[in-house]
Amino acid sequence: MRVAVLGLGAIGTLVARTLEGRALVLRIDRTKAPLDGVSEPVDIVIVTTKSQGTAWAAETARRVLAKNGTVLTIQNGLGHRERLATSLGDDRVAVGVIYVGAALDGEQLRTTGPGRVELGRARHVDELAAALQAGGMAASVVDDPWPAVWRKLVGNAAVNPVSALVGVTNGELIEHLASRIVDGAAKEAARVASAEGVPIADDEAIGLWRSMARLTASNRSSMLQDVRSGRPTEIDWINGEIVRRGARHGVPTPVNEALLQLVEVLENFP
Repeated sequence: MRVAVLGLGAIGTLVARTLEGRALVLRIDRTKAPLDGVSEPVDIVIVTTKSQGTAWAAETARRVLAKNGTVLTIQNGLGHRERLATSLGDDRVAVGVIYVGAALDGEQLRTTGPGRVELGRARHVDELAAALQAGGMAASVVDDPWPAVWRKLVGNAAVNPVSALVGVTNGELIEHLASRIVDGAAKEAARVASAEGVPIADDEAIGLWRSMARLTASNRSSMLQDVRSGRPTEIDWINGEIVRRGARHGVPTPVNEALLQLVEVLENFP
């Protein structure tokens, strides 16, 4: 199996290293390892870029993907599948979720463990899951990945922006005064998920973000890392998508809207 990993941040690096020796892995990054050419098309393209890199990922996938290949996005947030499908075709794009805390400092990769993925069923995905399993990462293939996508989004929409605003690790949020804001963001996200066909109760939403915070307790969220490094965040693809979809369904999202605006200010005036 030939695999291209697009994006060599912490998640892309972890996935590529997990697949080493179990698949022929082509590593591609806009800045670190730009694509010069490809001798043979690949079976699967795994998109791990930040949300801002989705357009680049779609164009790169068009250049390297075999006719019967699959593009698998494991990015944070919502809307990536639609953007990729517009460029590549609906039947060539699959969605997955990865659960792991990771940070990359130069070549040093720090993670909370080997990670776990839940992948939507598509061509070559079973083979990919087997290769990831062989590399030590728990992997499952499901017919409907959207419940997993939404449950992770509930956690990210709650933890990421608040941790970025108050400057604490994920675990520190649990007992922080701002945990009430995190609760509110999670509950709103869950209500939007329910309106989109993935029922999540308020109590479950709070449990989701707290479980995520405990599992990655020592981690600084990717949004906090981005703010501190002066990089654009993924706030628009996480909380922004919740606000937009909430408006579409008539679900109020005032906490998420406030977080969206506050993080946008923080991006411009760190």
